[in-house]
Amino acid sequence: MKKNAITFPQLAARLERAIHCDVGMHGLNILLYGWITKHGRCSRLQFADRKRKEGVPYLTLSEAEHFSRYAGYDLTKD
Repeated sequence: MKKNAITFPQLAARLERAIHCDVGMHGLNILLYGWITKHGRCSRLQFADRKRKEGVPYLTLSEAEHFSRYAGYDLTKD
């Protein structure tokens, strides 16, 4: 996995802290679906491939920055 990668569980935890609400992986997946559908930067197949190779799906730092702008919260930092 890339050293600046942010895993989906990390993203879900950061999103929960940012909005002070439990969203879990299901909520993160819904938000990711909207981001993928609107911007097409990544695909579910890429995430599945990353999970197969690395054991966990993740976003690269540049993808996470773009996703953060879409979500409206900085999810790149703890």
